[in-house]
Amino acid sequence: METHFWHERWHRREIGFHRSEIHWALKRHWDEISGGRAGRVMVPLCGKSLDLRWLAERGHGVVGVELSGRAVEEFYREWKKAPTCTRSGRLQHWRAGNVEIFEGDFFDYLNDEPFQMFYDRAALVALPQEMRGRYIDHLGSLLADNASGLLVTFEYDQASMDGPPFSVPADELGDYPGFRFELIERRDALADHPGFAQRGLTDLQECAWRVIPV
Repeated sequence: METHFWHERWHRREIGFHRSEIHWALKRHWDEISGGRAGRVMVPLCGKSLDLRWLAERGHGVVGVELSGRAVEEFYREWKKAPTCTRSGRLQHWRAGNVEIFEGDFFDYLNDEPFQMFYDRAALVALPQEMRGRYIDHLGSLLADNASGLLVTFEYDQASMDGPPFSVPADELGDYPGFRFELIERRDALADHPGFAQRGLTDLQECAWRVIPV
């Protein structure tokens, strides 16, 4: 999962992880996660997700982090917004409306003000197991003590298909002591991802979790 892997995926347009509609878990559960607050939301490894726009339209200040400059440019172009772009440490800082995207490595992102909320649809599952603990630790460093977040994971037989996206079993989440993970919904998702069946999967579960720092 070196940086060139993701740059190459965007260059070759191998972006099956990009969805053309708002994620079901966001629409169904975000009000519960946010508690009706319209604060700032951290979205790691955000790509050019339409979910960013959905959150922004509900009054949130949205801050994404994305490795691919092509993804960032496409996000604002498809949104028909003209962003500003400035340097911020090791990252490029793009901004238009109430959506900011920092282009670069998520582990290089540092914030001045802790986030009250976060949304992870495609970050944790994009990382192999040996990188996930480091990701969780860095995410935790960006959050306020009373923060809450929505996490989406996949569960499947990892031996049947190479990631990404990777399977993140429920018992693994218990290995991350900085957070409490509460399962909100689990659904059979194989029909929604026909490409996974072509790669050998016969069962795919998609899980939505409420996440709270402890």
